[in-house]
Amino acid sequence: MTHNFIDTVLIVDGASTAAYLAPAFRSYGIRCAHVISSPDLPALYRSQFVSSDYVREVTHDGDIERTLAQLRDLNIGAVLHGLDAALELADTLAERLGVANRNPLESSAARRDKVLMNERVLRAGLKAPGHFSSQSADEIVAWARALGTLPVVVKPSRSAGVTGVKVCRSLGQVEAAARDVLATQSIYGQPNEEVIVQTYSEGQEYIVDSVSFDGHHRVVSLWEVHRERSHAPRLDKMVVVDHTEPRYRAVLDYAQKVLDALDVHYGPTHLEIIDTAEGPTIVELNARLHGSLDPRLTTAVSGESHVSAAVETVLTPERFFDKLNRQPVFNGFCGHVLLLSSRTGRLRKDFSWDAIQALPSFVGLKQWAKTGDPLSVTTDLRTALGTVGLYSKTFDALLDDCRQIRDIEEQFFSDAEAVVQ
Repeated sequence: MTHNFIDTVLIVDGASTAAYLAPAFRSYGIRCAHVISSPDLPALYRSQFVSSDYVREVTHDGDIERTLAQLRDLNIGAVLHGLDAALELADTLAERLGVANRNPLESSAARRDKVLMNERVLRAGLKAPGHFSSQSADEIVAWARALGTLPVVVKPSRSAGVTGVKVCRSLGQVEAAARDVLATQSIYGQPNEEVIVQTYSEGQEYIVDSVSFDGHHRVVSLWEVHRERSHAPRLDKMVVVDHTEPRYRAVLDYAQKVLDALDVHYGPTHLEIIDTAEGPTIVELNARLHGSLDPRLTTAVSGESHVSAAVETVLTPERFFDKLNRQPVFNGFCGHVLLLSSRTGRLRKDFSWDAIQALPSFVGLKQWAKTGDPLSVTTDLRTALGTVGLYSKTFDALLDDCRQIRDIEEQFFSDAEAVVQ
């Protein structure tokens, strides 16, 4: 393989975990440019951009020619993106800039839109939920009624962060969920114009974090995911497992076939799968880095993170192929735990951050709520207090700290003065 030297990497919406990309590339002497996908991108994400990480920053105003004109002189050799909403723009820029290693633009929408995604997976002969989509809540209810079996899952066709996702066990819940989707915006500030309703998949959920090059796929981490699956399927915790164990083979084989079906040739992906009694089935693909992660955790466990693997694959695909069939060595266990609010009102007291940080397996903390902030009962990432990163040499010790976190939350919210109306 002839080594291809890259001068500049373009990052579209370098927020969430993608905020680590530019510093990582710069450590190799690679310049990075930044495109902000919309002038209306919510402040939540704009506040995560570090302009000094980039040699140029461009805000895309919808005029693709104007954006391209501001980038063509940079000799861009790779394009990556950080947010789901940026995927199609990133694919378009890679195509128009003539980037050699890119995913096909003609299938870009299927890597973003859950309806097109599901249909493409089914056409490939792979297991996927039954589904129906519409811009009418009444039609969504009619499909669920005709299905005759509940529960079903209702969500925006371009959902992200489980916002707007509901597990519905009655037709009344189906109608309310569909109307709520159509009346709200996504976490990226875009209107939800279409609803998808799917059959419910029962089983253990996994997240497969991979990197791809030239149509080959390498697993970086396999996460075992635990959710509250009553009505709003918010995250409880997720822990990394040893994906080399034979019991995960069917899940990983299925994941590779899904990536092929969705034309993932290059870049990092984050694929959610339910391992049902009838076999693995897709929840959704996010053709980007796994969001809101602390890269130190998986680095401690297996020697790499989704970020380091993505950067290394772009810069040295030779190493990607060297590692493709090499078994990783696991050293300990790590996990991410969502911090949950059980009450609605205004946070009157500072949360028990010190108790969280005192846990034996504590590594890092992202605090999203502070004294004086409004609180809701946690149903998704936006209504959580924050996230905690944990690492331990033993799995039992890791799980014990996960339980301790729930005890800390319960004790805090049992104080009547902690939250006021």
